[in-house]
Amino acid sequence: MRILVVSDSHNMVLNSQLETISGYGSFDMLVHCGDKYKDADKFASKLNIKKVYRVPGNCDIAPNNLPLILTEIIEGKKIIITHGHLHGVKSGIDNIKDYAEEANADIVLYGHTHCAHNEIIDDILFFNPGSTISPKCGDESFGIIEIKSDNIRSSIISLKN
Repeated sequence: MRILVVSDSHNMVLNSQLETISGYGSFDMLVHCGDKYKDADKFASKLNIKKVYRVPGNCDIAPNNLPLILTEIIEGKKIIITHGHLHGVKSGIDNIKDYAEEANADIVLYGHTHCAHNEIIDDILFFNPGSTISPKCGDESFGIIEIKSDNIRSSIISLKN
């Protein structure tokens, strides 16, 4: 299972970004971690990704039926998908870590900080792909997660040419 993870695109999905991402092969799934969650449709359409998960961020006006936090079982891994603002991730990941531990999560996908983060803490992968358009640290970026059996590989990739 190859998962493309993006966040904080803020209505700016550029053709150059799509070309760069497509150079990394095909994806089985797309996760958009909020702040213009509707951009997920543009990424999915242009990259031919059929399965899409999305959550709204603090800059989104979302319908009431769109949950702020999703918990999904994907390839046997419990994955939490959130923007992160409800857990105060700009001040650190302690709150979201507590939430993930209580939920027995394997992976937490989040955004909000505009800073990429790819770290395993206490057997939980905390993964923020950064921002595709307006990073606060590092380059514009996206993430790839690959799940094969019990093996999880995760990487942050710069969108700078």
